[in-house]
Amino acid sequence: MKRITLFTILLLFSLACSLGGISAEPTPAVSQKRCGDLVCDGPENGQNCPQDCASAAAPAADDVQPEPSGEAADGMMTGVVIVEIQLDRTAGLGDCGVAPWYSSDCTMNTKYWWGLHAKASASAPVLIVPDGQERWVITSDRDAAAKYGIDLNEYDYSPYDGKYLEISVDPKTTNPECSASIEGGEFDFEVMGARKEGVAELIFSSNPLEHIWGSCGQAGFDWETEYLRYAWAAAMLRDPSNLSFQMNETFHSAPGTYLYETTVDVNPSPENRDHVTVSIQFLCMAREAGHVMAPAACPWEQ
Repeated sequence: MKRITLFTILLLFSLACSLGGISAEPTPAVSQKRCGDLVCDGPENGQNCPQDCASAAAPAADDVQPEPSGEAADGMMTGVVIVEIQLDRTAGLGDCGVAPWYSSDCTMNTKYWWGLHAKASASAPVLIVPDGQERWVITSDRDAAAKYGIDLNEYDYSPYDGKYLEISVDPKTTNPECSASIEGGEFDFEVMGARKEGVAELIFSSNPLEHIWGSCGQAGFDWETEYLRYAWAAAMLRDPSNLSFQMNETFHSAPGTYLYETTVDVNPSPENRDHVTVSIQFLCMAREAGHVMAPAACPWEQ
């Protein structure tokens, strides 16, 4: 994984990202038999995987003809999805909470909720592929992109994947007998979805984890938690188990640029004690003079 640093649209204007990175000799098309690989096969159908199995289905692997020139085919475009998440938990005594925040160490329906701070960022290059009338498939799957002769690894929208930028925990605020350390490392981040009728349905696949260890009195503990992931999901759709997002025209801020920002309170225990801010950017990218990539009108804007 590459090292993650926060960056803005202004920085994207200066990214040295060459379309020369598009593979002139693409990897032979091989179906991955999974939703998001742009091939409708295996157990997939229009109900369980509309991204691959729309009425105008994506072409079968053997039918895909990558551009021999090394340029993307007409109507196709690359882009980048950038997500920033911040979680601040208010310490205090509460109840055991509700799933998925509920923890097995909670006794007699009371719990010391420690103060927690976490900040993370993730990004992924995506390929935008026309798939029938007024519909586009969006995927960060590198194998799927290779079927069209494009190597997304060569699009250096650095950084991509995800990483915790800041993380800390404070148990002493609520329980002086406890001491703890916390760390959060790098994590995967992938995007798949489709845009139709003015709305892009995006599904994020990601696995951020926190590792917390320490002791309370004489008892030691060692936990893995998913607090950042719950907060991220709950901020988007108010469902802590669902990393989906609907990008509509209300988030369109400039040609090829969509920006969504929200701040919510979640984790009822019994009051909402997790204060979450999420920012999502979706940028369609094109080459300007030289090898500089910059936001440009998306195919559906043209």
